Amino acid sequence: MLSTTNIEKCPHCASENIVKDGFTKGRNQRVLCKECNKSRVLHKKNALPFSFEQIKRAFLERLSLCGVCRIFLISYYQVYKMLNLSFMVMPKFKTWVLAKPASDDVLEFDELCGFCGKKKHKQWLWAALSRNTRQIVAYVIGDRSEKTFRRLIRKIPIEWLKIQSYSDAWKSYSLLLSKGNHNMIGKETGQTNHIERYWATRRARMSRYVRKSLSFSRKLRYHHLVTKLFIMDYNLQCLSTLF
Repeated sequence: MLSTTNIEKCPHCASENIVKDGFTKGRNQRVLCKECNKSRVLHKKNALPFSFEQIKRAFLERLSLCGVCRIFLISYYQVYKMLNLSFMVMPKFKTWVLAKPASDDVLEFDELCGFCGKKKHKQWLWAALSRNTRQIVAYVIGDRSEKTFRRLIRKIPIEWLKIQSYSDAWKSYSLLLSKGNHNMIGKETGQTNHIERYWATRRARMSRYVRKSLSFSRKLRYHHLVTKLFIMDYNLQCLSTLF
């Protein structure tokens, strides 16, 4: 019986002068080419024993990027690749919001402070929440200026702007007074309790928005992406209780 021996070659320069170079986090053998000095994995193991859905759930349960990498034994690059692919196939946010509110519904406006990269680079999350369904009707991320709030207003469907709404006394919300059915009140009145409770849920389930957190986003792109993932998952849970 004849046996054949496969001679391993570097995939970059085809040199046979290669040596073992440790393992990846997924326990794949790496090799180092002595000619081109590049490290590669020649034979990857079978598919990963977990799905992106599991990684996404981990992100939505207060795990940081480092925590996800440690638990699933994967590299930063694999997590970033999965997040980028999910961003490409993610539907538009408006398709996850009810087109028309109930006659007795109320909108609550508020903003939550976060940061990206450094604490001095604050990123404010503005949101409008439906009191009846608890879904987020629209949201934007930016500074705390009136310009950012105008962006939020443009994202809210016209039907939702016609109903009663409440906010705190931040100066930007005075733009809504002209529509005749908006009140700027204090938190002691309880008219913004539902969106304040939503902020508590977000802080409990997303480490990026925890006060004095070390799990903040380093890049603004991923700060936006993970925020959108959470809001769309939250809206889906709210809508599933209605139908």
